[in-house]
Amino acid sequence: MEFRHLRYFLAVAEELHFTRAAEKLNIGQPPLSQQIQALEQELGVLLFNRTRRKVALTEAGEHFVIKAREMLRLSSDLPAELQAIAQGKSGELRIGFTTTGLLVDELSEPLKAFRRQFPAVRVTLSEMYSQQQFTALLNEDIDVGYIRVTPGTTRDGLNIRVLRRDQLCVVLPDDHPKAACKTLTISDVKEEPFIFYPDTAGASVPDKVRRMCQKSGFTPYVVQEAAEVLTHIGLVGAGVGVSVLPRPIDQLKPKGVKFIPLAEDDAELCMAIVTRKGENNPRTLNFLRLLTGVNAGKSPG
Repeated sequence: MEFRHLRYFLAVAEELHFTRAAEKLNIGQPPLSQQIQALEQELGVLLFNRTRRKVALTEAGEHFVIKAREMLRLSSDLPAELQAIAQGKSGELRIGFTTTGLLVDELSEPLKAFRRQFPAVRVTLSEMYSQQQFTALLNEDIDVGYIRVTPGTTRDGLNIRVLRRDQLCVVLPDDHPKAACKTLTISDVKEEPFIFYPDTAGASVPDKVRRMCQKSGFTPYVVQEAAEVLTHIGLVGAGVGVSVLPRPIDQLKPKGVKFIPLAEDDAELCMAIVTRKGENNPRTLNFLRLLTGVNAGKSPG
């Protein structure tokens, strides 16, 4: 079946007269009749009841009028829809982010700009730990990752671009003897019980903290594991232990706790945007261009 057959059929259905329909289509009446007969044979049904006096639609013909108009409408819309997909103006963009990702302008501002410029693109946000995002990117389950990484992190098959560096802070109860300190070292809290992310979570913070503790000559005593940032803060406020979390979580100004920056030179984690190498998804490329424009002039430091 060709689209011209649909147009021929609809012309006859509207005129209910083969000669007038042929004139409307600027073709001869016999070829038009032949085309309609061929269409009926292809479909296996009669579309018109023909007599010497009149032409009328059959029940199947009335139903086919609806479908034919719908198919022609879809065919006329299809080029624009395909162009929109090819230009990244429709479809889906899947973004992974860490718990603190939405607290930083480097994600929230490009995201708002992208939604404004490409309103027809469905943006799917998935909260994931760092290692989960790396895996999801390689498995093509997400298109973009906002990932906490240690400086110098690399991954085969992935582009990692650092957007900002965030200081690590010790989180203490506000009545802790060291809560008034302006800075601390990790050694200053080596006797404290620690609240850690579970090893199975794939978060970047516990690996970094363990390396810092090892470098300072001690193994942290983990009294409690917690998978969520707010749980860490709540447990610290309840006096269960101390935690180490990156800025900008302190911007939330939670009650009952103090964020004390760690003084070590390497006491930082980076927020990076991560994509697959050789990425050609137009929605991803549009997002990266917007991100570059929105964040122009900002230093990762």
